[in-house]
Amino acid sequence: MKKSQELKAYEISEDFKFRLTQVVITHSKDIAIYWTRDNVGYTNEEMAKLKVREFPLDDRVFVRDFGETSAREMIDETVQEDFFSGFPIVVFWKESENDYYENWHSNFEIEEPTD
Repeated sequence: MKKSQELKAYEISEDFKFRLTQVVITHSKDIAIYWTRDNVGYTNEEMAKLKVREFPLDDRVFVRDFGETSAREMIDETVQEDFFSGFPIVVFWKESENDYYENWHSNFEIEEPTD
């Protein structure tokens, strides 16, 4: 019987195109990098500029409109959703100008001021 691989989190960041940091959950660093390339559309030259590090699964971060959570908690929440189709997944991301992360819980609609 095949032994299942342990899931890990990888922080993939760049400051030259989208100025974005994503935390990707998968079984290997290579899968995280190339899955990000295929989904975001980085060129081979841009791939060489990506900063990649292992992200601790239990580190707590603040996700806008959701609160404090960890990558491990987001994995547990994600696999219970109807739309979950397997790994890799992005559990949260952060734009470089923000001091908080975002994910599917974050509200992206800007509210219009009322008089």
